Amino acid sequence: MKALVIILLLLVVLPGCGYRFSVEGPGPRIGGESVSEQEGPPVRLVIRDLRNSTFQSNLEFVYTRYMREQFAVSSGAQVVAKDAQADYVMTGEIVSVTIPSLTFSSGQTRERRVNVVVRVTVAHRATGESLWTETATGSGEFFVNRAPEVEARQDQIQFNRVLQDRALEQAGQAAAETLAAAFWAARAQGIFSESRAPSPSHSSAIGLEQSSHSAAVGVSRALGHVFGKTR
Repeated sequence: MKALVIILLLLVVLPGCGYRFSVEGPGPRIGGESVSEQEGPPVRLVIRDLRNSTFQSNLEFVYTRYMREQFAVSSGAQVVAKDAQADYVMTGEIVSVTIPSLTFSSGQTRERRVNVVVRVTVAHRATGESLWTETATGSGEFFVNRAPEVEARQDQIQFNRVLQDRALEQAGQAAAETLAAAFWAARAQGIFSESRAPSPSHSSAIGLEQSSHSAAVGVSRALGHVFGKTR
């Protein structure tokens, strides 16, 4: 019993100890290529909070943080905080969470796996046009412990819940890594190139052309009205 309490305390305390560091800017890619070496202007992307369609409460906040962190260092995108700063907007959903059994011992489950499915869509902020949709699956595994003593079963349930939560975190991180890599590939294919977005000068030219056309129509109608009266 005391050993179980000590293990639980260590799981809670250890992540808050030790050295921490933060990463800003692009990170390295497998094969030696860095984000800065990719051609083209940066893709300014805002990642909105994911929608949670599962029964796992508060999972959307954790997974959204994983997405923002992973995309900031390995997707080729410049992740921004506000919609007004972005050229592209990512929305997404945690589609499902399943926890199947992997191994059994004496008729009891000994090992389980957490599978999560996350789907995201990137659209151009100015036009609302959807440019890219991707679905990723992440997984994490954990061992299920069984308490032989009746009085320790409640503690064992709580301990297994901690292990399951850790597996959920691993699955979310894996899904974020997969989506960031897929985004990198999509950018390399030119899906987020400037040629797909209407430039300000082009929009202004269209507006001027429409204004000129409307003015010409108005003048023509006015002249037709005047000449009609003189007849």
